[in-house]
Amino acid sequence: MPVIRIQRKELERLGVSVDELVENVRMLGADLKDASGEEILVEFFPDRPDLYSVEGVVRAIKQYLGRGEKKKYAVNDGAERIVVEPNVKDVRPYIVAAVVRNVNVDELMIKSMMDFQEKLHITVGRKRKKVAIGLHDYDKVKGPFTYTTKDENFSFVPLGFEHEMTLKEILEKHPKGVEYGNILINKEKYPIILDSEGNVVSFPPVINGVLTQITPNTKNIFIDMTGTDLNTLLSALNIVVCAFIDRGAEVEKVNIDYGDLKIDTPELKYYEMDVNIDYARKILGFEISEEEIIKALEKMGYFSISKGHSLKVTVPPYRQDILHEIDIVEDIAKGYSYDNIPLSKLNKYRRGRGMRWEEIPRLSMIGLGFVEVKTLTLVSMSAEYDLMQLNREPSVVVSNPVSEGTETLRTWLIPSLMEILKKNKHRDLPQKIFETGYVRGSSLERHLAFLIVASRVGFTDIKSIVERVLGDMGITDYLVTSSEHPSFIPGRCANIVVKSEKIGFFGEIHPEVLEKFDIGYPVVGAEINIEKVEKFRE
Repeated sequence: MPVIRIQRKELERLGVSVDELVENVRMLGADLKDASGEEILVEFFPDRPDLYSVEGVVRAIKQYLGRGEKKKYAVNDGAERIVVEPNVKDVRPYIVAAVVRNVNVDELMIKSMMDFQEKLHITVGRKRKKVAIGLHDYDKVKGPFTYTTKDENFSFVPLGFEHEMTLKEILEKHPKGVEYGNILINKEKYPIILDSEGNVVSFPPVINGVLTQITPNTKNIFIDMTGTDLNTLLSALNIVVCAFIDRGAEVEKVNIDYGDLKIDTPELKYYEMDVNIDYARKILGFEISEEEIIKALEKMGYFSISKGHSLKVTVPPYRQDILHEIDIVEDIAKGYSYDNIPLSKLNKYRRGRGMRWEEIPRLSMIGLGFVEVKTLTLVSMSAEYDLMQLNREPSVVVSNPVSEGTETLRTWLIPSLMEILKKNKHRDLPQKIFETGYVRGSSLERHLAFLIVASRVGFTDIKSIVERVLGDMGITDYLVTSSEHPSFIPGRCANIVVKSEKIGFFGEIHPEVLEKFDIGYPVVGAEINIEKVEKFRE
């Protein structure tokens, strides 16, 4: 869950004391981590991105304490425009924007806004893949703007540097290019935002141009957001501009011209939802009056009016997490205060059951932090044998396969897991995956296999995991014996033996195998025959 850094001076400047935050922040669904220094650390649930900024936290605390302004967030019409060229469609298809005027900028505000921006990038933006946000000094550029693409030789001065770099150089040498360049992998051209004079505003989702860097002298801000989903972009833009409005700024719409589609952003639409009072009481589990519900909703920032047996609740534009009536009921409980909910006796219960043997391998791996995957039982001969450096000895061959990937029944799981790692090599490390599934050996057998890819991982790492998993499965009396396997590094592979019978093996994947799968980091893995384990388990 995201940990938000709130500057103490910013919090107090916006009208909430540290004591008020400490006393009430848990009622917003948050966990206070540290309030002893100049930075207050608060951990919020990921469903409330509107609380990822000091403005959002102040707004929520004031509303909860009954000090919030009953204001309607609104934007003004504007003259600014962005022309979206068709060539961005297959690269990064959507853009939204806003103009923010009369902003009071200082170093504290910049620090708070940058932290807010990055938290949205990590969560809503899926590390900038889905949404990337740019904040610019609006007075240093001239509209209308153009959202287009350029090839790798196009150059400009990126933020943080003093000399021009080509887009290729930025992706290879700029820290942000190295970090986020994988989003644009295999693209022939790259997205660029230009002003009317050809100045580079941004190279999304990587870095802004140095020209538009925000400083304490900035008065007006241009916001751009690019991404892959228009609805998510509109939601994120609403959250950001509401934070600026809370600071006393004015926001203007920007016309986005897609050619066949023209929209003005942001919209800041309020929408209404009916909440059945009896339904709310049933979910909450206690009697609560209509007046108490309305008051509780007001403390959570809603407008609501009575409508017979239900309430018409108006949801503000920064609350993008409200998808169903149940979400409103949850906020009724928060506004009423969990501390005020009466205690009741447990009148229903269910007896637990013992864990089934079939569940133990899966739950053991999940408990160790591995992610479960499921692959097909029909595999390619190449992945099953050639890439793993094995002689082709298939047990079952498909006589008329639909594709090259469905030529034979798999005889072990590790090759399929290697394919998963290959397809996810652009993801963050370490990666830990496992699968339980059937393979064709001398008969149909159920196996457990797991792999770890990391910048540094070795034999002792996989050995400790194997020992833990075997213990969870009830195998305590076993031997680890040296083994040679073409898919593993010589001297770094071992068999697992119980009562003279091999039940599995583990080790470090051979570098030549890694090269064939185009994996640039060490991989360790293990495969265990669950059918044999069940025979020997205590």
